[in-house]
Amino acid sequence: MHKIYITGIAGFIGFHLAEKLAMEGYEVGGMDNFNHYYDPQLKRDRQQILKEKFGISIDPYSLDTQYCGALNPLKETVEHDYDAVVHLAAYAGIRHSLENPQTYIDNNITGTQKLIKKCEELEIPVVYASSSSVDSDHLNPYAWSKYVNEKQFESSKLLAAGLRFYTVYGEYNRPDMALSLFATAIAQGKPIDVYNHGDMQRDFTYVGDIVNGIHIVLENLLLTPAINHHEIYNLGTGKSNELMDYIECLENELGRVSQKNMLPMHPADVKSTLADISKIQGLGYQPTTTIQEGIKHFADWFKEYHKGMYF
Repeated sequence: MHKIYITGIAGFIGFHLAEKLAMEGYEVGGMDNFNHYYDPQLKRDRQQILKEKFGISIDPYSLDTQYCGALNPLKETVEHDYDAVVHLAAYAGIRHSLENPQTYIDNNITGTQKLIKKCEELEIPVVYASSSSVDSDHLNPYAWSKYVNEKQFESSKLLAAGLRFYTVYGEYNRPDMALSLFATAIAQGKPIDVYNHGDMQRDFTYVGDIVNGIHIVLENLLLTPAINHHEIYNLGTGKSNELMDYIECLENELGRVSQKNMLPMHPADVKSTLADISKIQGLGYQPTTTIQEGIKHFADWFKEYHKGMYF
């Protein structure tokens, strides 16, 4: 079975992907710098699960100056090479990027270039995270860093595939993401901020469908002769749901009605997103989780994780 190295393995998507690949029989390793972009305890909790369930150890390295050193385990010996890297490590968050653009340049762009150089030396293919934000007319620093990443891999010598994720949600969600912010505010009896007065649509994609898509692309990269050395795939559901329906589903699962602070459009936001997933469907990808099902999974986890605090 293949041996896969995941950067950002203790992150939201990295954690779920590591679980998925380990259950499929892959040998999994990875790195994470446990930064303070959000409370690192959530990452520590994910780390503990990966260690206890699958025996996965995480290299505590950073995206910046230590990045090349972090990838040294990729080629311990000829017999123990990693077969591919899944590059998920990055600073996320559109609004945060407006306040701290240099951080996104240092980590998302410079760090990725170091990874590319190392993987070129080792001739290891890479599946990497891009973002639906690249498709937007509003290229904020985060979206710009992901656009540059696509160009970096396109101009490299690597066999690579980029995945543009569309509004991912699910258990162990990042606390700065809308669903977690909504759930926390509702649990605390505080109002939630709803932008554009609720008139927004998103291609909400459950994390289980996301990691299934990554797995399919990874397998295709490893097992199928490449026509092009670099491909981009949209990874969503191909359906757009109303933000207010999303909030109502959450209220139903938490058993509480939210107070809503209706606000104008945030300058970093777009009104709607919708993924064209026809290309990745050609590889066999098919999302199956409705927002009702996905939010139930999230809410069940949220209530258990915060048991004794809010519930």
